[in-house]
Amino acid sequence: MYGTTAVTFEDLRKRLNPQGQIDFVMEVLAQSNPIMQDVKWSEGNLPTGNQTTLRTSYPHPELRRVNRGVQPQKSTTRQVVDTCCIMETRSEIDVRLLKLAPDKMAFRASEDRAFIEGFGEDIAKYLFYGDTDANPDQFNGLGVRYNTFAGDRGETGYQVINAGGKTAKKQTSAYIVEWGDDAVMGIYPRGSKAGLETQDLGESDATDKDGGKYRVVSTLFMWDAGLAVKNLRKVAAIRNIDCKAAAEDTTSEARKALVEKIIVAKNRIVNLKNPVLYVSPSVYTMIELHLSDKNNVYVTRRDLMEKMPELYISGLRVSKNDALTETEEIIA
Repeated sequence: MYGTTAVTFEDLRKRLNPQGQIDFVMEVLAQSNPIMQDVKWSEGNLPTGNQTTLRTSYPHPELRRVNRGVQPQKSTTRQVVDTCCIMETRSEIDVRLLKLAPDKMAFRASEDRAFIEGFGEDIAKYLFYGDTDANPDQFNGLGVRYNTFAGDRGETGYQVINAGGKTAKKQTSAYIVEWGDDAVMGIYPRGSKAGLETQDLGESDATDKDGGKYRVVSTLFMWDAGLAVKNLRKVAAIRNIDCKAAAEDTTSEARKALVEKIIVAKNRIVNLKNPVLYVSPSVYTMIELHLSDKNNVYVTRRDLMEKMPELYISGLRVSKNDALTETEEIIA
């Protein structure tokens, strides 16, 4: 338990201000992932996740003649099962160390905030990069679902635009997502609760690396979560955005080309209502710089009271997320 997992005297000392009180900890490692505020959560219909029934074909009427009949028809469906991941960890603080803290509750809350931030970062990461083939304990994110360029309208590949990046391990992606009951949802298992659960376990025995026993106060953190895409046409992706080329080519033509690909992707989403474009920090910068282009007609900025302005591309809100990496491989 000692070393990197146990809270030490040094950890306590670093959290005291000059007055000897528990100081507010600046979360310099914290990421910015607004997607976590956009996700709409729904209880799944399975103990392990959710089963969605998708319509794959529609019956169509025939042109009937007098004294001639028509053939009966039917629609066809298929079912998709999305599983949830089980995330869990514990915080343990030596009771003797806790007694030294001037404000015991503040000290525990200070440590708990770090765990909460960690959960949020991991869920955001899985929303984009979760892959049950690589790790069956995860859930499938958007990246593994929208990773092909081949397909006609109504197929996944039609929803994916190739930005044409060619630099290995310097790619990123952008995703346009429509959240809603009939679109894309965050899910949690049937009979469970949405969001992060915490449980104060009180005092218990812990064991150090040499087998010695000592008393700790423990907090249990749990979050079961998954992702369900109920309508594949409610998502569009722009893959193979070359971050290296974007950094070197700062011309308005390069920025305009990216914006135009985003618009093409946006128009492949069916029945647009309130979609959001999720991009990496570098892509967000490219879009914002396009505001200054004299020929710009697509990118706009909306000023908000006591908030940072928001970027829009043809009415599409742009959201910058640290969880989107800029070291992706090229998708062939």
